[in-house]
Amino acid sequence: MADNTPTVASSSLNPQRGAATSFTPTQYNIDQYQYPADLYSNNSVYGGNYVIFYINVAEDSRIFAVNKEPTVDPKLVPARLRGDLASQNFNTAQTTVGAAAPVAVAGAAAGGATQYAKGIVNVAKGALKGGALGAVPGGASALTVANAVGGKMGRQQKRLQKAIALHVPNDLSISYNTQWDAEDTAMFQMGATASKEMGKAFAQDGTKNGMGATSAILTSLALSKGPQGAALSAASGIAANPKKENLFKSVDFRTFTFSYKFFPRNPNEAQDVMNIIKEFKVHMHPEYKDSNNFVFIYPSEFDVYYYNNGVENLNLHRHTSSVLTNMDVNYTPNGMLNTFDNGMPTQIDVKLTFKELSILTKQEIQDGF
Repeated sequence: MADNTPTVASSSLNPQRGAATSFTPTQYNIDQYQYPADLYSNNSVYGGNYVIFYINVAEDSRIFAVNKEPTVDPKLVPARLRGDLASQNFNTAQTTVGAAAPVAVAGAAAGGATQYAKGIVNVAKGALKGGALGAVPGGASALTVANAVGGKMGRQQKRLQKAIALHVPNDLSISYNTQWDAEDTAMFQMGATASKEMGKAFAQDGTKNGMGATSAILTSLALSKGPQGAALSAASGIAANPKKENLFKSVDFRTFTFSYKFFPRNPNEAQDVMNIIKEFKVHMHPEYKDSNNFVFIYPSEFDVYYYNNGVENLNLHRHTSSVLTNMDVNYTPNGMLNTFDNGMPTQIDVKLTFKELSILTKQEIQDGF
């Protein structure tokens, strides 16, 4: 029977989580995916603190068709931040136009350039023709991809009722990084400072003005752009100021790592650890969409929440939806394999590295990210 459960979606490109959410063990299936076994009952050791890894899987995953995995009602799923493109859920028509646009622009530029010598009217005609021709391959490619996913663009997902519950790692930190880069602004400032004087300088002898704005600009051009500019600078002892400015470029996607040392106290707890490791491994990997293995379905996404006594801990940072990019599993952290009678290792070290899918702005920071 077909699974008609609605998909997890966001109503805004920048949804806010707002007030703290709550978590109860009965809402999600974590019985075999938690460590340690007394995570909720032993407040004297863990202080009621734990981290929940919610799992969001592509709706066309075979997990639903083969394993019949139960999912959560989307109305109960808090707002997710997944990046602009995934959040918009473009339809086939929008996707086709979006893919065609960059190629059309390039085609328009090329078409216009070929008609440059024939006047402005022909430039316009050439640009239109070039744009139309350029749009064809981009649009066709998008239509092919859209058909492959049944017209459902935007990476629709369903959240599993299965979730992973772990204690908060001993080393919990997050880094915030933005990219700034120096750019020369001398040419812009020259034009803005002495636009009128520049015309006069080229019509008359600008050097008579000493080191006024025009003379200084001409000197800077001679040292930076003119022939033998380097030699002139060395001989005169003066250099052109490129007027560098640090310009904002972008915000880095945050990455964060959880390092765990699992010491299962009995075979049952050891099995829970193995279940947890397997789930992380399964959901960090893609799966094939077609029987000939030409196309991948994206890996699952994780929503990571910190809780204190069942309530989201807003004293810690929040995370946008994330993907697991690296996982290290060490079954012999002490240099040799120690096991229970059934072969289960008595200690396993696991390092999980995640990358967030959405960049942060002031709005997200104010929302606790």
